Amino acid sequence: MTTYNYNITDFPNHKIDVDRLTSEIRNSAITIALDHIDSDNSSASIIFKSDISSGEKTVLDNIVAAHSGNPLPENVIQQVKIAVEQPKYIEEGNVTQELFCAESLIIDISSGDTTKVVDFSWPFHIALKSGTIYASDEMIGDEMSVKIAPDTIIGVITSSIAVGDTRVNVSPTVIQNIKYGQYAGLPHLGKELGRVITVGTDYLEFESPFDVSANAGSYIGMCAKIIPYLYFNNTRSIEIGKTVTTANRIPKNTIVRVEYKNNNGLAKKLSFFVEYLY
Repeated sequence: MTTYNYNITDFPNHKIDVDRLTSEIRNSAITIALDHIDSDNSSASIIFKSDISSGEKTVLDNIVAAHSGNPLPENVIQQVKIAVEQPKYIEEGNVTQELFCAESLIIDISSGDTTKVVDFSWPFHIALKSGTIYASDEMIGDEMSVKIAPDTIIGVITSSIAVGDTRVNVSPTVIQNIKYGQYAGLPHLGKELGRVITVGTDYLEFESPFDVSANAGSYIGMCAKIIPYLYFNNTRSIEIGKTVTTANRIPKNTIVRVEYKNNNGLAKKLSFFVEYLY
């Protein structure tokens, strides 16, 4: 066993969450197995099965320097596999029971709301097939996005990034979980890196240059966006997924987050009518 000791002041928020720190280390580029972590209000002892290399010590230092100390988000799913699949494949894979359901999801937005964030989830696996959004006069000029599993932690970056970069090296668990077209970010900084356009053997390439810098070892999160961006410019029904034969497989208890920008300051009721297999 080899122990690496850190003071509470080495952590940016002067606090430690053992579960989060354990996950950050185990999903990093460090190859030596972590045994356990001991912590109190003033320090943390990180114990590995044996010595780690100098390069891995640098990764560990960066993990500590980026550790928020906050509890893990609800959507921590190491094998998240948010996938677009043929419904038949989903059914044959016992992900659904070949049953169909449709329901309305309602969001009440008051005149005082500038940005409204509402989370939905289901207590069982679903395959989301389509949705219809009903736009009213009060919604003209507003904006909206819908994402699946925001800030799902899937690993760490293994090289530092700078403002203006479009590529970053990542740990194997990132490659295993993310697909091009999905989005990745740095949850501890509250920053989104953007849309992934290439998933390499050990790196991700992004659509646009980064507006943030970060050190190797920083936690990386992902999400899939059903609606990356929607601007309401007239009153009509907006149908999504009606003409395709695929469905979004969403694991049980996974958050589907709606972010609505109330640009005109009017009160309104947002209505989704969704169809899914379960």
